[in-house]
Amino acid sequence: MKKKLSLLLAAAMTASLALTGCGGSGSGGAAGSGGAAGSADQTTAAGAAGQETTAQSSSSSVDTTGFLAVANVSDVQTADVQKTSKDYQIPLNIYDRLVDIQVAEDGTSSVVPSLAESWEISDDGLVYTFHLRKDVKFHNGNDLTSEDVAYTFNRLLTVEGATNTEFIDQIKGAAELYDGTADKLEGMEVVDDYTFKVTLKEAYSGFLACLSAPGVSIYDSEATEAAGDQFGLDPAVTVGTGPFKFASWTLNDQIVLVANEDYWRGASKLPGVVIKVVPDTETQTMMFESGELDLIDLDFVQDAVDHFMEAYPDQIVSGPRVGITYFTMNQNKEPFNDVKIRKAVQMSIDRQAILDALYGGRGDVEHGIFPHGLIGFNPDLPAINYDPEAARALLTEAGYADGFTMEIGADGSASDTVTMALEIIKDQLSEVGINAEIKNYDESTWLDTRNAGDMGSFMSTWTADYNDPDNFIYTFFGNADKTRMRSINYPDTEVMARVQAARTIVDNDERLAEYKALEEKIIQEDAAWVPMFSRQHLFAVSARTEGFKVSWNGLSDISFYPISVK
Repeated sequence: MKKKLSLLLAAAMTASLALTGCGGSGSGGAAGSGGAAGSADQTTAAGAAGQETTAQSSSSSVDTTGFLAVANVSDVQTADVQKTSKDYQIPLNIYDRLVDIQVAEDGTSSVVPSLAESWEISDDGLVYTFHLRKDVKFHNGNDLTSEDVAYTFNRLLTVEGATNTEFIDQIKGAAELYDGTADKLEGMEVVDDYTFKVTLKEAYSGFLACLSAPGVSIYDSEATEAAGDQFGLDPAVTVGTGPFKFASWTLNDQIVLVANEDYWRGASKLPGVVIKVVPDTETQTMMFESGELDLIDLDFVQDAVDHFMEAYPDQIVSGPRVGITYFTMNQNKEPFNDVKIRKAVQMSIDRQAILDALYGGRGDVEHGIFPHGLIGFNPDLPAINYDPEAARALLTEAGYADGFTMEIGADGSASDTVTMALEIIKDQLSEVGINAEIKNYDESTWLDTRNAGDMGSFMSTWTADYNDPDNFIYTFFGNADKTRMRSINYPDTEVMARVQAARTIVDNDERLAEYKALEEKIIQEDAAWVPMFSRQHLFAVSARTEGFKVSWNGLSDISFYPISVK
C-alpha cells in the first residue's frame, strides 16, 4: 500500500485540481476558478455575445503604475452577480453586501455589519428591521437608500436569467414574485430612506448569513435600471458602493479596477488592480517569478506547489477551505442498507493517507458534516478511526465475511487528482475484502444518475455558499428529495424533520446544540457517509505585497481591499 501511495503521490504532483464544489468550476478568482456561492449545477446567464459590446473600454487610458497585478485562467462572463454563480472576483470588489463574514484570529467566524450598520430581529424570528449606514454613496455619487435594497431584492427574483435567488427565497412572497404570480415582494417594506423591514415566510436562522453572499450584493436602482442589459458588461454603467470601481474590460486580455476614493470604510491603499487573463499556468508561474504578477493561486499550478514552497517559503499564504470532501454510500442498494457495512466502509478508508498523498497533508481529516471554519463546527465529534481489522469484523457480523462488490461512480470531467483519490479508496477497500469497481460516466450522465438516486457511491466536495451549518446539513439531509439527489437515500424521516425544524430555531445556542446532536446521529450513529477531509488553499504573493488574506470560505475569489503594495 505504501508503494502504491508513493506512486500516486508522484503522479498527483502533475495533476490539476478540480474537485466539484458548491460554486461550480468557474473562471473568477485570483488565478481562476472558485465562485463562492450558488449550486454546482447553476450556470451563468450572460454570454460571450453580450461581452462583445463591453470590450470597447481600453485600459490604455488608465495609468496602472503601482497597481496590484493578478491573473485569471479565463475571462469572466459578467459582473452582474445576479446572473452568475461563479464570477465573483469583480463583484466582491465593486459592490458591498448588507452584512459580511468576519474571521477571528482563532479561526471562528461571525456575521458582522456592512451596509446595514445594525438590525433587530423579532422574538418570533420572522421580522428583521435593518438600519442602513447614512454615509454610503455609489460610484456615480448617488446615496444608498432603502429603495436600492428593495430594488436589488426584486431584481434578483425577476431579472431574466436570474441565479442566486435561493439566498432570499425565505422572504415572504419571494416564490410568488419569482414565478410571476405577484408583482412585488410582499415581505419587503421600506420604512424610510435608511430603514427597511424584511418579513420571512417562516423563521430561518441562516438568513443573515445568506445576505453576506456575493449574490446579494446591493445595486443602485437608478444606474442599474438605466444600464439595462449592459449592466455587468459595460464598465461605464456598472456601479456599486465597493472599494473599487470597474474601470475597463478588454475582452480576453485584462480587467482594470481603480480605487474608490470616496469609499465609506476609507479608500484602499491600492490605487487599483489589474486582472490579467493568462490561460497557461506555466506562463503565470514565469510572470510571477519575473515580477509581472503579485499573486498566484497555487490551485492552478499544482505541479509547481513544492517549487513555490521551497523557493518562496516566506511568501506563501494559506487559509482553510470551508468545505468538505465526502464519500457516499447509497442506502437503497444492498448491502449499504446495513449500518454495519457503512461503518465498515468508514473504517476502511485511510483519509489521512489520501490527504497526505494528494495534497501534501495540507488540510484536516473531518469526522462529521460541518468542516473546519464553518459556524457550528464541532471539534469534539467522536473520531472515525482508520481500522481495517475492526472493519473486517463488522463485515463478518453483517454476513459478508468474504466481502462484496460495489460500484464507485466517476465523473469523466473530474481532475486526475480525483481519479487518483478513487484509485486509493479502491485499494484501501480491497484490503478488507471489498471489491470496488470504478465506473466512468460522462459528466451529464454522472449528474443524471446521481440526481436520480441511482449511483452506488461517489466522492465529491461541497463548499460553503454562506457561513451557516444549514448550508451543509439541509443540503444533504433536509428531506427525501435532497438526500436522493446525492444518491445517499438516507431513510430516517424523523431525522430529516428535525433538520427542517432546526432551521426555524431562533435561539442560536439551542440551534447549534441540535445540529451537534443531528451530526452525531447522521454520521457517527447512522454512518450515512464517509467524511473525508477539508483542505488548505495556498497562494504565493510577491515580496512587495502586504495584507493579503484568503477569503473566509477559502475559495479563489478575494477582496483586494485589505491589500497594499510597497
